[in-house]
Amino acid sequence: MSTGEQVINRARKLFDAAGITVLDDDSILIVGMETSPERDLDDFIRDEKRAFTIRGFEVHIQPLLESLADYTRGLGLSVEIPGHCGYPQGNELNLKRLAVAAGLGSWGKNTMLLHPYFGPRIRLAALRITGSVMDGTGPGLDGFKQNLSCWECTACIDACPVGVLEPYYLRDTRACLANTARSPDPGKVECCDLCWKVCPVGSR
Repeated sequence: MSTGEQVINRARKLFDAAGITVLDDDSILIVGMETSPERDLDDFIRDEKRAFTIRGFEVHIQPLLESLADYTRGLGLSVEIPGHCGYPQGNELNLKRLAVAAGLGSWGKNTMLLHPYFGPRIRLAALRITGSVMDGTGPGLDGFKQNLSCWECTACIDACPVGVLEPYYLRDTRACLANTARSPDPGKVECCDLCWKVCPVGSR
């Protein structure tokens, strides 16, 4: 078994989905975990300085990601955990694009990754394995392909309360309520999630 196969097998035991793609002569290991009421990965809080903390990632993803990083280093590889809890900051890495390249799913009209089983409920994190090019598990960074699961469906577009969602494109990111934090509870952050909650892909 190759080193890459060992890494991906370990990742798939720890997470709900995992795949590898190559970027700038490094291997990017993308992992996915389903968010649910029992395992709320969309649990964000905001402190008195209005800084955001991705508490759901810290509780559920970070320990497994660190375990995976340690395992990978034990194979003699150099590993970095991007951003915070494997969630890159700014434009460091585009996790959705890399997840499609790694074969975890495809773009949805709601601009989210749609996993064939978990649909839009999957949340992503990454490990960067530096200086090592492994065999990819998906189609690679080959651009956009229309999602056959979306075809004639417009549920997410119809549900957008501010009308800024177009097929596979968010016309105005500033107007999108998913980017606007609000909550009646101090410190708690709640954002609009209608476009993925109405999505029938992977619904159970």
